Amino acid sequence: MAYVRVSTMKPQSGSEEDVRKLNEELVAFYRSRPGCIASHFIAAADESGEQGRVTFWESESLANSAATNDHSMFLRSRLHLLVEHGHLDRSFHADLGVGASVLAGTA
Repeated sequence: MAYVRVSTMKPQSGSEEDVRKLNEELVAFYRSRPGCIASHFIAAADESGEQGRVTFWESESLANSAATNDHSMFLRSRLHLLVEHGHLDRSFHADLGVGASVLAGTA
């Protein structure tokens, strides 16, 4: 069972590109951490302007370890200054089963 973190946010007006770059930097960082199965930048399919990240982990403890790393906390603190109030962080469990190698980019 994989542990999944989803973070969504709406950039403040004029901060869209900076928020995107910080999210992409977090995605790249998480991909380099132990236990990361996959990490991706996401952008809303509608006109809301929301964006964020979805990351699949081998365990909650490995996700927490990455999230509390100094570099991760630094990038996330910069993000909080550039997004509207109401930034959403959610966690889920996922049975990756069939297709896991596709998700991880190893198929």
